[in-house]
Amino acid sequence: MMGEREEDDDTEEAWLQLRPMEPLPSQCCGSGCSPCVFDLYHRDLARWEAARASKDRSLLRGPESQSCPSKLNPETFVAFCISAMDRLTKDTYRVRFAIPGNSQLGLQPGQHLILRGIVDDLEIQRAYTPISPANAVGYFEVLIKCYQMGLMSRYVESWRAGDTAFWRGPFGDFFYKPNQESSSEQLPWSYQEKTRFGRLGQDLIKELVSCCRRKPFALVCGSAEFSKDIARCLLCAGLTEDSYFLF
Repeated sequence: MMGEREEDDDTEEAWLQLRPMEPLPSQCCGSGCSPCVFDLYHRDLARWEAARASKDRSLLRGPESQSCPSKLNPETFVAFCISAMDRLTKDTYRVRFAIPGNSQLGLQPGQHLILRGIVDDLEIQRAYTPISPANAVGYFEVLIKCYQMGLMSRYVESWRAGDTAFWRGPFGDFFYKPNQESSSEQLPWSYQEKTRFGRLGQDLIKELVSCCRRKPFALVCGSAEFSKDIARCLLCAGLTEDSYFLF
């Protein structure tokens, strides 16, 4: 009987049932994550092909991870419990997730996470950046804006405190450090042309506005005095009041 079972496990049909499923386009968040869900699929597919060729199912598992299951992992989704969900506006929520063991998330400024959701049996993934302090203990928070036709929005709006959400990460290799860069040559190539160094004053704002090929629309976020000063500089640079927004 044992020999017959092992023979059945090595049939073509049995191996095809173990073949990894290719992700749907909706399962890619489009943020350039490494590894992407398609990277993981091709890795698992290569393992499956090697295991099938040698008829060795142990090759499907890959190396065992030594990390704690409650810690973030860029390859595997980890469950986090929603401890609080606050509706800040009609379409914006601040969601707090509990971190087991009263530990820290361990993200650096500039990094983000991937959230997995399922709506109408369709798996979707989106990228979000936590807004909680990097040294927050026992929790992390995410600010999520929901859209009327958004699939992930439908999933998020179904949440209640006590529910579980699945995240993987962290992603993002461009870490922010105060006064880290003093020359555009040290920045990634795509940032170099549009990055300016110096005090944000009238001259710099005028330079930024004048180098735009089209009339820009400026978003200004800061203290009341900061917003007032920047608005004045934008007007002096030739923009009109309908060409900027003050948060």
